[in-house]
Amino acid sequence: MEFVIRGRCGRFEPNADAFLDEEREALVVTLEVAGVAPDSIRLAVEADRLLVAGRRFDTLPQRRGSFVLKEIAFGEFGREFTLPVPVDLERTSATYLDGLLSIVLPIAATAYIPTARTDVRIIVQRIVI
Repeated sequence: MEFVIRGRCGRFEPNADAFLDEEREALVVTLEVAGVAPDSIRLAVEADRLLVAGRRFDTLPQRRGSFVLKEIAFGEFGREFTLPVPVDLERTSATYLDGLLSIVLPIAATAYIPTARTDVRIIVQRIVI
């Protein structure tokens, strides 16, 4: 999988939380990516870094006039996280639900930090109300 995080962080940088879940023995990273097409999201782990990139397309109707407030960013985004612990790539998973991308990276049993790049499968869940 090839993707580039343009500049330092792409056009915008989504908010994120990351914490060590002691119960699950995993690092959990959650990003606020509402409106991002699931097919555009790319995840990779390289050595001790998690890379997340994607694109939010502007699907709103064309707006005429002057903005009074403009906070919603469109275009490419990218985030890079330093992994504080070695992770088990084989058990890594991600879910995208209600605009939140949650990545669970189980802590590796050994201190070995892999240097190979790997793809992570994303499961998209939709809730019909």
